[in-house]
Amino acid sequence: MAMHRTRLFVACAAVTGVLSLVSLVAPALAFNDVKAGTPYARAIEALKNRGVIEGYGDGSFKPSLTVNRAEFLKIVLGSRGGTFAGARCFPDVRDEWFAPYICTAKEEGIVGGYPDGTFRPERTINFVEASKILSLAFKQEMQGYSADWYEPYVRALEGSKAIPPSIAGLEQAVSRGEMAEMMWRLTEGVTDQSTKGFLNVKYPEVEVNLALDTPQRAKSCADLQAFAEEAANTYPSGRYKVMEDLAVPTMAPMAGTVQQEANFDEGYSQTNVQVEGVDEADIVKTDGTYLYVVQDSTIRIVKAHPAESLALTGTIDLTDESFSPSELYLDGNQLVVLSSGWKEYPVGILQKIGVSPYRPSTQRTSVRIYDVTDHVHPSLERTLVFDGSLVSSRRIGEQVYLVMNQGMDYPIVRPMPTAADLLPRFDDSATGAKDAAVARCADVTIIPHIPQPQYLVVSVVPLGSSAGEVKSTVVVGSADNIYASEENLYVANAEWTYVWDGKGASSEKTSLYRFAFTDDGASLQAQGSVPGSILNQFSMDEHEQAFRIATTKGDLWNEENPATNNLYVLNRDLTVAGSLEGLAPGEKIYSARFLGDRAYLVTFKNTDPLFVLDLSEPRTPKILGKLKIPGYSDYLHPYDANHILGFGKEAVEDKSNDFAWYQGMKVALFDVTDPANPQEVSKVVIGDRGTNSPLLSNHKALLFDRERNLLAFPVEVYEISESEKTSGSAASTYGEPVYQGAYVYDI
Repeated sequence: MAMHRTRLFVACAAVTGVLSLVSLVAPALAFNDVKAGTPYARAIEALKNRGVIEGYGDGSFKPSLTVNRAEFLKIVLGSRGGTFAGARCFPDVRDEWFAPYICTAKEEGIVGGYPDGTFRPERTINFVEASKILSLAFKQEMQGYSADWYEPYVRALEGSKAIPPSIAGLEQAVSRGEMAEMMWRLTEGVTDQSTKGFLNVKYPEVEVNLALDTPQRAKSCADLQAFAEEAANTYPSGRYKVMEDLAVPTMAPMAGTVQQEANFDEGYSQTNVQVEGVDEADIVKTDGTYLYVVQDSTIRIVKAHPAESLALTGTIDLTDESFSPSELYLDGNQLVVLSSGWKEYPVGILQKIGVSPYRPSTQRTSVRIYDVTDHVHPSLERTLVFDGSLVSSRRIGEQVYLVMNQGMDYPIVRPMPTAADLLPRFDDSATGAKDAAVARCADVTIIPHIPQPQYLVVSVVPLGSSAGEVKSTVVVGSADNIYASEENLYVANAEWTYVWDGKGASSEKTSLYRFAFTDDGASLQAQGSVPGSILNQFSMDEHEQAFRIATTKGDLWNEENPATNNLYVLNRDLTVAGSLEGLAPGEKIYSARFLGDRAYLVTFKNTDPLFVLDLSEPRTPKILGKLKIPGYSDYLHPYDANHILGFGKEAVEDKSNDFAWYQGMKVALFDVTDPANPQEVSKVVIGDRGTNSPLLSNHKALLFDRERNLLAFPVEVYEISESEKTSGSAASTYGEPVYQGAYVYDI
């Protein structure tokens, strides 16, 4: 924010009711109606001492009187100093005393007048008009876009903590005391005074202060109703609107792929997971004897051991259901099926409120728990259905944790809706619950300053009992990725802020929430953020009470905002304790892996730099070594303490165009025994340009068995013909598909 000190002010001609400027040489005199207990006395005295304001001839200031548009504009512009000129810039602004100020403001784009072309200088200024003038005159940062013209300006004042607590409505007339308070905060950078948020002003019934920087509990359903109405206003459709889910659901792996990691004590493989002891949902699960496989709308139960007895023993057919199965968990004899679907609201209800042409719907997440003791005829024990799209899930012991996003519903019930009208709902076959709110309004945590708020729901489903209580934690926030240890759940959400600076710009950060796993479910313990955005769940890690995260900030091809890569170490309260910034400028992170006191990052634009980072001192992470080779790795997997496997693409650099053409799939083995000098000790390139594998975007597609030196993954191979190779085919040439199946390697 640009700061402007007062340089020179000349007393204006006496005009009845006009608040004037005074020369700096005038002595600072106290106003006889401004005492210690007068609202905004500190601001009034500070501006008077700077020569910005003076009072009336009787020595009073009259802080409660309103200000007209001409007065307000003159004082604001005059406080910046400079020269002012112009006349006849509006039909009702000609050669009056205020004309130079108004015409200068019009020239700078601070004011534009009313739709009929007039300025109406005599009209009392209201809060939203004052917000625009102050924000533009003092060069506040404008963020985002809104259907309401005033929102960016009021949001800018909110960001500067400059909205006085006495402002109780958007069109409230601004008093002289409030004017002085806002000017003082903006010119002096004062941020420690009581303030309000945009939604507090727009919805005076909101009880929580949305200008605060710390999470707060909703006081009542009225607090949440304001968010719901604002969502409907931002995404209007008649009188009823359900926000589109903003996060992209986790992509399910391709059906039929091998998705396991070796577990040799049990003699069979399991899902390749990020954290030992934290299971991840998969399209294939096994207990060593039976396979449970998602295929289209059917769960197939296959007896796989012994091999000579291979047979399909049973199926769970969900063809006639409104939900499509996506992933599974297996816990003893309990099979958990995760599904997604849509629910449409009854047309009759909508017709009653006048929006029959629109049929809103909401995405829903289903959890079905089956007893598979009888593999021929499995029995359904429990069905749970939640409003919201599933971001991701984890299983720890006999608890399944679901992380879901749900847009906010514009409430039908008036004037005061209930939790069931506002919050996400759920059904439970075990308790008979139907469209029950997942929480009470007063249990919802509001995260401040979320650009596009929706409901973030963390639900805990017990597996040990068929009727155990489902516990849900609700936050006004959002999620697009998660990381879970055995003690904590970390939720990450990328937020892009669009700033209008004459040409438009954007910045990005990742908001973070830490939920602790407790007997009562998942409890929100901390909230923070780091610059940039993450690639996937492997960009995050917890180690010895510290949370580590790798981000990319900026754009790969933007010279004005080039990409840089960064690593941050955060405390339990999610404040940054250490950082390593500016890695590989002009490139972006393609893969990341944290292993104990080390981190491995792969960045790429032309070549593949593998960075080895030392995190043994959390406050001072540092680079131990790096290796530059052609190609890149999309996924890194530990082989042992000193070797890393990389799965990605080979690449050919195009020096004339400053980028590289990716080629066939590349599998590499890196030796990091000497971290200062990492080496690529072995590699194999599969096929030509076009070759791909689900493993490059889904780590669950990997089978790795170190004791048996076994490595396997699905792949689709593309090859260029011999004639094209002989003729020196360009690096941009795609091959033709020649094979689809699994590649199995001996390491």
